[in-house]
Amino acid sequence: MLISGVNSCKSCILHNPDKIIEILINIEKQSDFAELIEQNKLNNKTKLLKKNDFNRLGIKNDRFFNDIVIRRKKYKPSNLDEIKKNTEKSLIIIADQITDQNNLGNIIRTALLMGADGLLLSERSSADISEVTSLTSSGAVEVLKYYVSKNINRSIEDLKRSGYWTYSLDMSGEKINKKFRFDNKSVIIVGNEGKGIRKNILSNSDFKISIPQIYVNGIDSYNAANSLAIAAYHFKISTF
Repeated sequence: MLISGVNSCKSCILHNPDKIIEILINIEKQSDFAELIEQNKLNNKTKLLKKNDFNRLGIKNDRFFNDIVIRRKKYKPSNLDEIKKNTEKSLIIIADQITDQNNLGNIIRTALLMGADGLLLSERSSADISEVTSLTSSGAVEVLKYYVSKNINRSIEDLKRSGYWTYSLDMSGEKINKKFRFDNKSVIIVGNEGKGIRKNILSNSDFKISIPQIYVNGIDSYNAANSLAIAAYHFKISTF
């Protein structure tokens, strides 16, 4: 696969140099990346191209092209056992049928920066982890572990047996405030952009929670990534 965008490519070089097959750089901009490539011993995998040569590569989302493209191995999911922790404190995110790549990328980036140990995705009716995700997550997908679940409820039960408590973000849930406390081992679940979290998953959750908001006619809620960011921050400060 081909990934593009400066942040995405730099993240791949820094965190997954062994997954890189080839680095292609605009010859006019080689000095911008020379030190990073040298430090990671990737000179032998680097080629310099003229700007016009990139047009023949078939880069997706080429409007974001910024003088560097990396051909890398496909992303591979982790096992659930690699994500759940036997530690006193842990946060895991579940994205139930998130279909929008921008939302998925923002969720991955938020989860990573809030210190989540990993992300669970639905196998069906979800956006794939791809070169587009690399771009929309600004390279965070290179770092955050993810697991693709065939059955989210079974995965939830597995996490509960490992000491996790589950919190579903839903408009009907308890509004979180400064007195609200997450458990030290928590799973935050976010749902589909339009339909929300599926009912069978909601009913299997330990808690339903919502984010306080004012009423604005025609705008019903935060988007999935913003809701997660607020909830994950609350987890962080309430378990500090």
